[in-house]
Amino acid sequence: MRLLLIRHGETADNIARTIGSRLPGPALSGTGAAQAVALGQALDAEGLQRIHSSRALRAAQTAAGAANTLGIPRIEIDGAHEIDAGDLEGRPYTEAMAGYAGTMQRWWTDRSARIAGGENGIEFMARFDRAVDSITTGAGHEPVVALVSHEAAITVWAASTAINLDAEFSRTHGVRNTGIVELEGSTDGGWRAVSWDGIPIPA
Repeated sequence: MRLLLIRHGETADNIARTIGSRLPGPALSGTGAAQAVALGQALDAEGLQRIHSSRALRAAQTAAGAANTLGIPRIEIDGAHEIDAGDLEGRPYTEAMAGYAGTMQRWWTDRSARIAGGENGIEFMARFDRAVDSITTGAGHEPVVALVSHEAAITVWAASTAINLDAEFSRTHGVRNTGIVELEGSTDGGWRAVSWDGIPIPA
């Protein structure tokens, strides 16, 4: 099975470079809405039967734009939302990234580390694992499954889960709006990263 983890389209928070992690969150900007349509066009050859998304407004709107372009349904699922920024919510990247991304990097050695007022690595990985399992386990013979989620959530989960990625990779790679991280495998057999935001990943 191939799992496509897709970052949502552009929002006002992205433009302002402020952290926004809480539900429902901001809507897509005009550019973000256009990106969602273009995403659907880019996914046309994948043969998707549906598109899943987190319950955040921006992710749901991205999935809806792509799904409408493809003429397939979209489904919101629990647990696939952004990593909770806690006390750092709404702050500029310049002020908040040391505490936000810095804590996520600590999760490589100590998943009990907690973002102040937010969640720890154990809690995040457990809920995102459940979200992925809910769309990949028992998915029948669907060769490709797509989930629209969020940059930090995708980066942390995919880099931690894929057998061919590591902490250094997670420190140096993000995901653009509507960028795609492609994994191959299964929950039981393990996941391997195939490509990251358009860049092929060596096996």
